[in-house]
Amino acid sequence: MKKTLLFIFAIFFTTAMVAQECSDLFISEYVEGSGNNKAIEIYNPTNEPVDLANYKLVRYSNGGTVPYGVGLAGTIQSKTTYVVVLDKRDPNGIGFEQPVDSALQIKADTFLCPVYEVNRMMYFNGNDAVTLEKTDGTIVDIFGRVGPPMTKEDNGWGNINDTTITYNSGGVPTEYTIHDYIVGPLFWLSWTKDHTLIRKTNVSQGVKENPDPYFVVDMQWDSLPKNTFDSLGFHNCDCTTFGIHENNVALNIHVYPNPVINGEFSIESEESIESIEIFDITGRLVEAKEMAGRLENIKFKTDSNLSGLYLVKIQLSSGKVGTKKLLFK
Repeated sequence: MKKTLLFIFAIFFTTAMVAQECSDLFISEYVEGSGNNKAIEIYNPTNEPVDLANYKLVRYSNGGTVPYGVGLAGTIQSKTTYVVVLDKRDPNGIGFEQPVDSALQIKADTFLCPVYEVNRMMYFNGNDAVTLEKTDGTIVDIFGRVGPPMTKEDNGWGNINDTTITYNSGGVPTEYTIHDYIVGPLFWLSWTKDHTLIRKTNVSQGVKENPDPYFVVDMQWDSLPKNTFDSLGFHNCDCTTFGIHENNVALNIHVYPNPVINGEFSIESEESIESIEIFDITGRLVEAKEMAGRLENIKFKTDSNLSGLYLVKIQLSSGKVGTKKLLFK
């Protein structure tokens, strides 16, 4: 497996936060549910949109090192997610063609890998590693651990190690000792099988080297029950603010009134406006609108129920960007 050493430079925020990475995409949610309910959520912690055509998802099956990759496409906006779901949507499908749960289907930004023999990436189980990589093979993030000691007989990784468990196997008391956090036949102790896992909020970058000596799942992940899809489409992360001050970036933008009443405000600029984005103070994208450079003076209306402090990011046709703080009442 190709490994590339990445040097990441910390971004110092203006809100007295500790320096954080927040400089590249990472896997923010993992869904390994019943049947074909498989999904991977990717999060963009940066301050700019990212072209997904430069990335791919890769599966390493059953402790193996053979990559099964699938390319991505589209754009993931700043502070937002992109949800990839296994492409099984035939309502009449049975067995291996069983359709993905409708509650999961509506969360998808894209569906991939409809045919196993063509691309196996999205057919992961609890004993498979999943990576997010650049198209040149640079590792951006690793879920699990690529390669041995995981095997196809194992059921995945848990949060218990060096512990002997006694269980009934066909009515016969049987012992199994967990090593390397691999649960072996103890499927009920696996976090990576039949669960939804969400990246902890303090994680601000991906794992770029194979975990050594083992993958400890609860260090960076929180566990939810099987077939839980509610949190897909949004990720709460400590990459909470922009790497720039409220600014004019050498341009003249006026936004008024401030405070904003009933979600209505006006924007005046010296050149045409390409896009407008509104973020809450955690960095979550609330609304985005493409203006296609048509107007220099805009009356903008957003949700009248917004309340509190928000950041309005305005990109001009020249590529310059201004950010304004607005108080919504």
